[in-house]
Amino acid sequence: MKVGIIGYARSGKTTIVNALTGGHAAVGAFGSRDANVAVIKVPDDRVERLAEIYKPRKIVHAEIEFVDIAPNEAGGEQKALDNNALTLLKNVDALVHVVRAFENETVVHPRGSVDSTRDCRNLEEELQLSDLIIIERKIERLAKEGRHDKEYDLLQRCAKHIESGDSLRALDLSPQELKALQGYTFLSIKPLMLVGNYDESRIGQDDPAGLRAYAAHNGFTLVEFCGAIEMEISELPEAERQAFRDDLGLGEESRTRFIHAAYDMLGLISFLTTGEPEVHAWTIHKGTKALDAAGVIHSDIQRGFIRAETVAYADLMACDGSMHKAKEHGKVRLEGKDYIVQDGDVILFRFNV
Repeated sequence: MKVGIIGYARSGKTTIVNALTGGHAAVGAFGSRDANVAVIKVPDDRVERLAEIYKPRKIVHAEIEFVDIAPNEAGGEQKALDNNALTLLKNVDALVHVVRAFENETVVHPRGSVDSTRDCRNLEEELQLSDLIIIERKIERLAKEGRHDKEYDLLQRCAKHIESGDSLRALDLSPQELKALQGYTFLSIKPLMLVGNYDESRIGQDDPAGLRAYAAHNGFTLVEFCGAIEMEISELPEAERQAFRDDLGLGEESRTRFIHAAYDMLGLISFLTTGEPEVHAWTIHKGTKALDAAGVIHSDIQRGFIRAETVAYADLMACDGSMHKAKEHGKVRLEGKDYIVQDGDVILFRFNV
């Protein structure tokens, strides 16, 4: 999964990325760098437990790649995204808008004041405008070619929707229409999460920046952070982190909260493959069929698919992690191409190429 981290200058984007990844990218660069790329492994106790049992040569966790987009401050423009940023974001699966919700007199907001909901609305408008420009150019080309077909009509609908002030993710589109728009890599159609970046003084306050109300009204996922403190905690020895969090009333680890929220927003689950060579967690969308899950591992497995020998993780653990014992107890199922893979399924794909 690839996530684009966006937001206005001095919102604490890189601080949040460092907190999530344990990285040490320079903060406060204010547009003087290219995009910062960082990767985190998705914690999964199931992977660790299977590794203890099978002693594999290799352990592979699911990963999230962050593309931290440098903000635009060229010529004093009060925008979050320039043309280079817009291009980089075309290839991400989701967008995370880090919203400044902290006051700091020495770190001045580029718009002169801190207003979290204003920043949310303005950045949405930037995404929508980027899409509208692409749509209008394509409509113009289709009109010149005399093409007033389904694609033309669909793009006209998209243009009118954006002009009304809404993002494409709020447009009611059929699966076929979504597939038809895929090649355009529109930005306002991508899932978007808000990360509110607060200061320590606002811990425990009820929606001090109005972000909860804004997120609820617009159907956005919101995760709340104290970015600076979270980054400090991420640099502590792991054994000391939770006690420090408990003292400050920060609750669950920020990385865990973020990952859970991102998986829920995108409708993602993990299935597992296991054995002496490798224990591996694979990320797929809910509703993925066994045939397509096989293709996530390798196209040859998908092409030569015969069956999927499947056992639920809990059932496997009840049999001491032994596939042989799980088969003896009737817990291993032989599933075909159309089986809908469930979160935590441990699967052995049989195939012949």
